[in-house]
Amino acid sequence: METFEKHLHLLVTCVDATEQFLSKLKGVTNPEMKRKIIGKEFISIFDAFARELENKLGKKPIYLVQGTLYPDVIESCPPPGSGRNHSHTIKSHHNVGGLPKDMKLKLIEPLKLLFKDEVYILINLLAERKCLSAAAP
Repeated sequence: METFEKHLHLLVTCVDATEQFLSKLKGVTNPEMKRKIIGKEFISIFDAFARELENKLGKKPIYLVQGTLYPDVIESCPPPGSGRNHSHTIKSHHNVGGLPKDMKLKLIEPLKLLFKDEVYILINLLAERKCLSAAAP
């Protein structure tokens, strides 16, 4: 969090929604169902926080930026250009296959086509330019 504020001058807020997630997951045993619930709740929490920010700042947030990596996409989505709207899902991820279709925020995923080792290379390049510390994804 400090890296975002100190080096990128971005205000980042941590929202503790532990109880909200746990209450929605209570009694659910199916792992795929849990991932879908987490995805839906994840966006619900972001939408609520976006409304709070709009009330506080007088300006509505438009984007949700997240650090989805390519392995998440491979496991959750059909191959690009396949013409299919689903794949043989290995498992959905709360930030990929688990996101609801009626999201109010526009999704930005700048790392979506990178593997973790490529993200480390990017971090090191940015760290050389003193934009980021060498934090792991």
